[in-house]
Amino acid sequence: MRKLVYAGIVAAVGLSVSSAMAVIAGSKHDLTNTANKIRAANPADVNNEICVFCHTPHGSNQSFTGAPLWNKAIDTTVTYQVYGGGQTTGGTTVDQPGDVSRACLSCHDGVNAINSIINLPGSGGWNSSGNLIAFTVDGGATTISAGTAATMPAGITQIGTDLRNDHPVGVVYRGDEANAPASLVATNTALPSGFVIAGDKDGNPGPTVGDLLRAGKVECVSCHDPHLGENPRFLRLSNTGSQLCLTCHAK
Repeated sequence: MRKLVYAGIVAAVGLSVSSAMAVIAGSKHDLTNTANKIRAANPADVNNEICVFCHTPHGSNQSFTGAPLWNKAIDTTVTYQVYGGGQTTGGTTVDQPGDVSRACLSCHDGVNAINSIINLPGSGGWNSSGNLIAFTVDGGATTISAGTAATMPAGITQIGTDLRNDHPVGVVYRGDEANAPASLVATNTALPSGFVIAGDKDGNPGPTVGDLLRAGKVECVSCHDPHLGENPRFLRLSNTGSQLCLTCHAK
């Protein structure tokens, strides 16, 4: 199996892979993989390149800072209904998702086109508004033709714009407070063995719970690594025995 290691890209958003390899080839995020239900209708349209669906070495979306060298033209004005209607039971305000979460939602919100690619492989394929390539969302039974926006089909992978039934993102982590809500642990708490993260983030020595945060907030990438295709649901740690949940919540 081809293994593509994205330590440089991941580090650019504050994460680096430690004990595991980041395997995208053959995963659900390999949108050239003809075994996937949701994918490019014709992988040859993108020269079978895997990274191109999210990243480009040239001509990236400069207006979007949620992920490095972003290769999608996305609508960052989408308003999401947030967990708890804006507050958790601990009185913590839940904001709109940060840009790093909007990177995930640019495919998973059912609004943004999943087949939008600014810079196609090769020469002459740059379009700041995004090239809409031919796509399929049903395993190849039908083809959404080039030039037509394909959105994530209904189902668990379409999180939608209503995030009230999902773990809050864009929420300040309050584990360092006295009587922290939700039994949150302190940010300097060491991550359990096997957690795929290392390095320094926002001044935290790492690998600690603080390294999972973005600007002090919980975001999608706190639990998921989009490059970690060898783990179920791209989780940073197996949730067997709720061990991923218990990383932050001392229940």
